[in-house]
Amino acid sequence: MPDAELPQWLDKANLGTVGVLVLDDGEYITAEIVKFDEDRDELVVDVISSNRPHRDAAKGSRSIPASNIVSFEPQPRAAQPWPYSDSCRSRDFSLARFALMSTMFLSLILGGVVLFILLEKRPYGFQEASAIVYTIFEVFFTFAATRGFRPYMFTCPAVRTQVPLLVWRHIGFLAALFALQTAALAAHPKLPDWWNIADRKGTTPFQFALMLLCLGLGYTQVFTNRSLLKRAHREFSG
Repeated sequence: MPDAELPQWLDKANLGTVGVLVLDDGEYITAEIVKFDEDRDELVVDVISSNRPHRDAAKGSRSIPASNIVSFEPQPRAAQPWPYSDSCRSRDFSLARFALMSTMFLSLILGGVVLFILLEKRPYGFQEASAIVYTIFEVFFTFAATRGFRPYMFTCPAVRTQVPLLVWRHIGFLAALFALQTAALAAHPKLPDWWNIADRKGTTPFQFALMLLCLGLGYTQVFTNRSLLKRAHREFSG
């Protein structure tokens, strides 16, 4: 659509803005702006409420042709129901956050391999490397936007109030990780020989079992961390 033909309401419909859309058929929709699809000339929104039922209401999202929109008026986020009332609910792109999360992801994938190679032969080297990789894993998956999970912003006041508790929780989980791995490695020599038979990928049943135990511990912390932050956001916004 040429710039001269752009509707006036589009200037107000910024990414992440909550407002009321008036359609040409008389429907009023309170929604959060997700994106503007230029290829289809559609506005994609998360529907909060509408004066009419819609077949896509259960999905939580809706694509509306721009030609059907008469106006858009932004509304105070605090006046909306949870979770749209959350002042830290933001879809704005942050270059600093993107760089930080990308660095953590690369460190988790590539740096973890290097760490285990460098520290493997040191006393408790395996546990040291695991603690570093585990910490990066926890920070990334606690705060990142992954499928089905919203992102949590490091600068959000609701998050900052929970940082001391998150740190103490992490220390406790690190202690559990160290104890788990140390006990497993101590019991390893006493296990039957079949625990050390490698498969085609070079992984033994012992290594696979230890990896599952560590991942189970890691995801338990991630889910409880996110539950803690979700509750903090709800209380902060209320």
